[in-house]
Amino acid sequence: MSVPRYTLRLSVKVLSPASVTGFDSEQHLVEGEISVTAKLIGPHLILQATGFESEDDAQAYLPRLKSGLWNLALVHHLAFTPSFERQHITPVPDPYAAERNLAQSFGMAVEGPFQPLHWVIDEEGYAIFKAGERVRSLLFGDASGHAVHPADAVREALASGIERTQSASDAIDEKLATALDLYLSHFYETSIRARFLTLVTVLEVLAPVTEKHPTAVRLVVDLHRNIGDLLTTEVDPDARDALEALRKEIHFRQETSIRRRIRCLVLDEPTLGDIPQREGLARRTVKAYDLRSAMTHSGAIAEEALISAFEIILAVVKSVLLGRLGLA
Repeated sequence: MSVPRYTLRLSVKVLSPASVTGFDSEQHLVEGEISVTAKLIGPHLILQATGFESEDDAQAYLPRLKSGLWNLALVHHLAFTPSFERQHITPVPDPYAAERNLAQSFGMAVEGPFQPLHWVIDEEGYAIFKAGERVRSLLFGDASGHAVHPADAVREALASGIERTQSASDAIDEKLATALDLYLSHFYETSIRARFLTLVTVLEVLAPVTEKHPTAVRLVVDLHRNIGDLLTTEVDPDARDALEALRKEIHFRQETSIRRRIRCLVLDEPTLGDIPQREGLARRTVKAYDLRSAMTHSGAIAEEALISAFEIILAVVKSVLLGRLGLA
């Protein structure tokens, strides 16, 4: 009796599915003991890996499929909704009648003879089932897009991310998860100003938190303690509110300014590798970051300067994210 093998299926909704050409038919990404394919169905890009000896083995492969998607988003700017929860799958009582009934109910054309249908699943997320079993999703949607991503480029980015990832863990620290969500969100903004501000926030999240010089920190701590002493005797509500606000502000003053933290990120980030003239890159990044303050306070920014700053920030964000994902 042969040992059953298992299939891992991951589905995500892409922002511009019509921009992905050639994926209306199944594309082979990885060949070997574990094979991986990809296909676009409506707005959903579906990655399917098969050949696993157990459900645990299939589950352990999930980070590789995620890495393929992150690589695609970072290399080709193809955004998707990062829904990675395990899908609910519903067994079908009569697999041979199920496909015919489903086609009749939804008016779907079926080519060739009806095949047995074993599971009906929710879309977006992942599922694990026995190899050879057929699944069907009940979600459909319209697609629209602008930039065109040729099949070869998409296939290469997905396969490269799956095969090159240096992490076998499915865990991503909270800051990196937030930064990735923001990176994907910037594609949904309709203006370059909004996209620029979102990417700047990615840098702020990724920048290391460090304290000021110990001498400066001691002064801040003393002031913080003095405010606390005043609060023990102050009864006026307005005064107490002002003191509480000042104490919170003083607390954050222990940390290095965000501007300096971003400079340190560019100078010290190990995942950036050996970038020539890193000091110059840090200087250009900080200069681009300074436009954020000018934009939020006065709103008057020359379009040419904004485009240049956007390109610098985007390049740094992509380099750091690729490195921290183990894809650099």
